[in-house]
Amino acid sequence: MAVLAVVGAGAGAARGAEVRRLVLRSGNEPRGVVTRVVVPAGWRPGRPALLMVFLHDGRGSERSFERHGLAGVVAAYQRDGILPPVLVASPRIRGTFVADSPRGRMESFLADDLVPALEKAFPGAGGSRGRRSVWGISMGGYGALKLALRHPGVFGRAAALAPWVQHLSWEGYAAHRGLSGRWRVEPVFGSSRAESRFERNDLYRLAAEADPAAVPPLLIRTGSEDRWEPGAVELERVLRNRGIEVDAASVPGAHHAWRDWARTAPAVIRWLCAEPR
Repeated sequence: MAVLAVVGAGAGAARGAEVRRLVLRSGNEPRGVVTRVVVPAGWRPGRPALLMVFLHDGRGSERSFERHGLAGVVAAYQRDGILPPVLVASPRIRGTFVADSPRGRMESFLADDLVPALEKAFPGAGGSRGRRSVWGISMGGYGALKLALRHPGVFGRAAALAPWVQHLSWEGYAAHRGLSGRWRVEPVFGSSRAESRFERNDLYRLAAEADPAAVPPLLIRTGSEDRWEPGAVELERVLRNRGIEVDAASVPGAHHAWRDWARTAPAVIRWLCAEPR
């Protein structure tokens, strides 16, 4: 893993915090992945801190965590002593569905390369599975669950807010194939039965194959008015039937939108940073 450049640093959206913009390159992502890291006020390299990875939604970017006020939530909690120091890293995952595909090897990058690069660049942050967490919104929530189920040794806790969850198969996709899917979905999951990567990225299959003793604690929050909630509820049943720990709940009246996610996110952040880890 190489840090191509620290191309920006300065005051972040959260008062007193510093935002570092890194471009991280590895064998999995040789073109580089832009990653923004929110560093808490007063933290210095070598001091202990938690490491949180945030995965944005499909229409978002590495700036979403700051733009929608979540960096400010973390900073306020730290000022009030509710949270310990925590560095929050947000890589750009747009268009990848957190999958390995011809568009890039984003799943492998996040599972194998991102954490070592961050812990080298910010010594004292993370350092062990129990001091790392991952979460995301919509597509990012799907990605966080995928990482927890297929790569359980990386993060000690994982959360998904309004995750994009549905059965993935070539046959199911082809039955409703449309123009949008041809440019958004097929470059990642394949455009024929022969090259299908749908099944490999199906969360229900991953849940059925996962080792219940290895999967970290999971938290899932959905909205009662979110069209993806039924898929998440079904996944919750699969997880519980496998003996996998999951804290799942529906938020009454919440839609698949940032105005609702921003209200629910603070509780998710507190859970990710809670003891014991």
